[in-house]
Amino acid sequence: MRLIGVLIVLLAAARADAYPQFQLTTGSDRCVACHFSPAGGGLLNEYGRDEAGSTISRGGDGRFAHGAWEPPSWLLLGVDLRGAAGFKLREPQTEGLVFPMQTDLYVRGGARGFSLNLTGGLRGGARDPQPPLVERIVSREHYVMYEHASGTYVRAGRFFPIYGLRSQDHTAYVRRYLGFHTLEEPYGLAAGTFATEWEAHVSAFVPRPSDFLGAGPKAKGIAAYYERRILDDTTALAAQTRLAIASTNTQLAIGAVGKRWFESPEILLLAELDLQRQSFTDGPTRYQLAGYLGATKLVTRGVMAGAAVQRWQPDLTLRSARDAFELNIQYFPRAHFELHLLVRASAQGDYDGPGLLTFLQGHYYL
Repeated sequence: MRLIGVLIVLLAAARADAYPQFQLTTGSDRCVACHFSPAGGGLLNEYGRDEAGSTISRGGDGRFAHGAWEPPSWLLLGVDLRGAAGFKLREPQTEGLVFPMQTDLYVRGGARGFSLNLTGGLRGGARDPQPPLVERIVSREHYVMYEHASGTYVRAGRFFPIYGLRSQDHTAYVRRYLGFHTLEEPYGLAAGTFATEWEAHVSAFVPRPSDFLGAGPKAKGIAAYYERRILDDTTALAAQTRLAIASTNTQLAIGAVGKRWFESPEILLLAELDLQRQSFTDGPTRYQLAGYLGATKLVTRGVMAGAAVQRWQPDLTLRSARDAFELNIQYFPRAHFELHLLVRASAQGDYDGPGLLTFLQGHYYL
């Protein structure tokens, strides 16, 4: 491996999902406390915007447009912009990348429990040539939702089923290899409920109707997720399952998610483990494993550091596992701004030909 060179950052566009590191660590026991989406991520609610300025970052006004303008009560807006620059090394080649990852506009309209939710933007692209602008326009999420005051909701449209850690990093193995990679959102119907100490969600989904809308295999199926918080809301444990049926294979996954907050050292442990059975229409059946174990430390207000190990094993009977170790440093200088340095070393099989990925991302939300 070599020393990775100087990195630069562009404030452009990004995929912005939930930050699971903030659950339990900021006084919020569940992701929906700060976001309108039941899965977390995307558009922040009033409490989430206030937390962004008063708790997570080093100050500032977290309101939309920094408080310069307030939309009418029936309309909520948001923007997410992120860009990245870095180097990807896999011997004998080193590749430098500077690119906008994604631009997202959020629109939410409605009243009395009913809402229409839309996320639209541009596909990111790390390499040239880029497709024409019209082919880069995409809507990752668009759905209608009804929410009852009791905490129960129903929604229909395009979105990811609630499953896993729901990390903002779409390259994490537990996302990338289990059907939750970039633009792989299916269409579906989901329902769930939030209670004081637990939450439960179930989703049924079908393939996207056109390849223009996204990427990845087309599948239909169901997913279920149940989470319970214990030990005075310092621990969250979840069980989950997902069945996806495509034209060439069927995947059945079962898994567990865990989070443990240690208040005195201000360290959060995050873990996910999934076992998946993949059976092919014209071929053998194989069993797969995806795992993630990480720790995050709140160094000081506005600064978060973390480390994680990951594993993806596409066939448990073979020595074909992919392993990775990564370091993350995130800096929130003011509300609406974030810098994120990611360094990941990965290797496959007998660890010959290791790779190194280093990215510096700039994130701005409105």
